[in-house]
Formats: sequence, structure tokens, C-alpha cells
Amino acid sequence: MDTSIQNRHHVLALGHALDAIRSQQFSKAETIGLNVIDEDPKNADAYFVAGFAAFERGNLAVALERLNQAITLQSDIADFYTHRGVVLAALKQPEEAIRDFNRTLKITPDDPSALANLARLYVQQGEARQALPLIQQALRHQPDDPVLLGDMAVILVQCKQPHDALPLYEQALRLSPNDAEIHCNYSRALLMVEQYPHGWQENEWRWHSRQYQKIAKNFPAPIWNGVSLIGKRITMVSEQGFGDALQFLRYAPLLKKKQAEVIVWCRPELTRLFQSAQGVDLAVSLQDPLPATDFCIPMLSLPLVFDTCIDTIPNTPYLNVPPDILSPMSGSAKQMRVGVVWSGNNQRGFRFQDLEPLFAIPNIEFHSLQYGPEAVKAQERGMIEWSAHLTDFAATAAIISRLDLVITIDTAVAHLAGGLGKPFWLLTHATSDWRWGLSGTSTPWYPTARLFRQTVTGQWDEVIGQVTQALQQSMRELFQRATLF
Repeated sequence: MDTSIQNRHHVLALGHALDAIRSQQFSKAETIGLNVIDEDPKNADAYFVAGFAAFERGNLAVALERLNQAITLQSDIADFYTHRGVVLAALKQPEEAIRDFNRTLKITPDDPSALANLARLYVQQGEARQALPLIQQALRHQPDDPVLLGDMAVILVQCKQPHDALPLYEQALRLSPNDAEIHCNYSRALLMVEQYPHGWQENEWRWHSRQYQKIAKNFPAPIWNGVSLIGKRITMVSEQGFGDALQFLRYAPLLKKKQAEVIVWCRPELTRLFQSAQGVDLAVSLQDPLPATDFCIPMLSLPLVFDTCIDTIPNTPYLNVPPDILSPMSGSAKQMRVGVVWSGNNQRGFRFQDLEPLFAIPNIEFHSLQYGPEAVKAQERGMIEWSAHLTDFAATAAIISRLDLVITIDTAVAHLAGGLGKPFWLLTHATSDWRWGLSGTSTPWYPTARLFRQTVTGQWDEVIGQVTQALQQSMRELFQRATLF
């Protein structure tokens, strides 16, 4: 084939591939791109299209390889760096992704897509202050872009300015009323400022969000909408993480008061604990068949059904240590027993060595409630270490029941301690979750909680100092009470 004809043929084919991408026919686009590569191995655009399609199909490693090849062949195309940055971010390589987005901005300094992607990456890393000027710059070029307006609102929420974020969410939804991601983020901002009724309504949009694409709303019974439950069986469905399930199990007693048989369908690590919880008749693992049921209700929909506002949050405690589980911790303590968790799955914990000021306080027996590789550090430091016993949440509850206090970052252990009615001190990240509110040392969700708030992302020294002083004060008060008897 004549070279000029072949080139025109490839341009036309890649145009069809881009049309396929726009219509989300990613397999078709990938096939076209690969066919062009077979005929023209030095066609950078073909590698880009094939890489883009591979990414959309979830083949991240293949996508990265093809985008690397595209950039090798042609290193001055901004879109190549932008999309490789997106792939690198998905591969949890943020530093490399940041470099690519910055390379895009060197080629096209006002590229809204690159600005927004770089801002989103900073947001994921908890660096909202760095993200703010980037998204502002992007909005100057596309002021009516609903996605960018939603991004700006997310950043303001992370900067603890949710009241400023609300009108941006509302503007974005006027422009794009069916955008589930914007609705979901809007719900978190509303809940953070304790506008609960509206927040719970917006939270129902989660079923249309990307996060829920793999969570089928294909329940084995109708969703309960508030009709009579007398003599009926209703199943509470755990739909998210451990913390959410532990927090919202508090609604089981309210369902029980409606004369229903209450089943909880949850992850296996929770079944033994939930079986003994107030209002629960049966806890079933998500891995096991569910008994016949009249209604289902996703756990995070219960606050909406019960019209929960700040004054009607169900009481604690509602969790109990199962009667057949004995704590491995025996005897009465001559010292104050304090359990500690310093690392979690969200990577927002602090270094184990940051705890050293606490360890210097006399007459305290420190217990590690840490799970995973970090638990080894507790053994090396001489803490009492329980990771081998933390087989499920019921076993963890048995250990917590024998402690005087739990000190933890924002993990499921915080919700477990709160649900048991155990005093706990929560060290919140600067971009803390909606349920911990904006300020103050307390939360209406857990009366036994005391909050210590980080003010600067990544800096825990101030928070650890406050916790150390508070623990020292607690020991002084404990000593003073002891001397009265």
C-alpha cells in the first residue's frame, strides 16, 4: 500500500477508535489501535489509543506500557502525559503521576484536565491546600464545568470549609442534576455541617456512583420503606466497611421495637459480635445463604428511614461481648490499661515512634490493638501485644472490655469501642470524616469519645502532645481519687 494512502487509512481508523471510546466501546477501540500498531509500529497515536482503551478496561499495566511507548515515539504531546499520569495515579504511584501532570502543564500551561487531575491527586494525598489554586485556575477557563465545580467543593470540604462548598455543589447539580458523584460528595458536606435530613437523602445517590458499581442493589427481598414490620423479618445489609457497619448497627433495636425479627447480613469478621448485639436475632455472613426475609434495608439507608437528626441519633452502647468469649486478659490491673491503634488501611496513621511520649508516663500498662505488620513494633517495644488474638471483632471486643481506655486513629476500632460504650480517644486526621464534625472534642455518635484534631496534614506532634498531657492529667485524677479511700 502507498505510504500516503496507508497514513490516511490509519488516521481514519484511529478516528473510528476515538468514536468507540466516546461511546464506551473500549474493546473495539483497543482492537483498532492494535491493528494500526501491527501495520505501523511507530505510530504513537495508535499506542495512545490502545493504552487509553486498556486503562478503561482495567488493564493498568498494559495501559502503562503502551503509553510509555507512545511517549517514547513522540514526547511533546500533552495528552500522552495526562493519561499516563492518570494510569500512574491508579497504580498508586503518586510522585510519578505528579511529574506527568506537571509535564502536561509545561506543554499546555492552562490545560483544565491536567490542572484538575493534579488537584485531585493532591486531594487524595490530603494536600487540599496545594490543590486549591490548581482547581481555581481550571475554573477560570471552564467556569460552568459541573465536574470542576464539584472538585472545588470537595477541596473546600477538605479545607474544613463545608459551608462554602455547599453553594458550589448546588451550582454543579443545577448544571448536571444526575451526576451521582457530585450528589454523594454533597451528602458528605451536608452531614459534616449536621444538615442530616437533606444529607441522608443525598446519600441515596450512592447506588449510582462509581464506588457502588460493584455493589449490586440486587437484594433478595424488597427494600423496606417504613411500612409495618409486625411479625415480619427484616435484614440489615452491610454494604460498606467495618466502621460503617459497626456505627449503623445501632438501628437494630429500633427495628426490633417495631416487632420485627431482625437479621444482619454482614462480613464474617462481624458475625459473632453482631449476633450478641442489642436488637439482633441472627447475624449471617455475606458468604453464607440468607434465610428467607420479608424486607431488606441497607445499613446506610436506616438514618433516612428513621428521620435521624442530631437529637435523635440512637443511643450507645448497643454492642456486647458475646457471653461465650473469654478475654485472654485475666486478673485485675494494678495500673491503668490503655489500648492503642496507630496505623490503618487508609494510611493516615502516625509512626509508632511518635508514641514515645505516652510510653514515658508511669503506671500505665499499654496494650497494642494493632493488626498486621505494624504489630511487630509493639512487641519490640515491650507493649502487651494481642494481634494473635484479634481473630474477629468479637475477640477484639473481649480485649477492649478489660481496658480502661482506647487511644486510636480513625479505624473500625474507634467504632467498636464507642459501640461498646468504652471510653476512647480519637486522633482525627486534618481532613477527617463527616461523622466527626468540624470542631470540638465530642461527637453525638459516641458519648464516650474524646476527639483530638490534627490541624496540619501529616503533622502529629501537636496531637500526640495534647494526648500526652490529657493522659497525664487522667493519671493525676486517678491517683487523687485513690488517695481518698
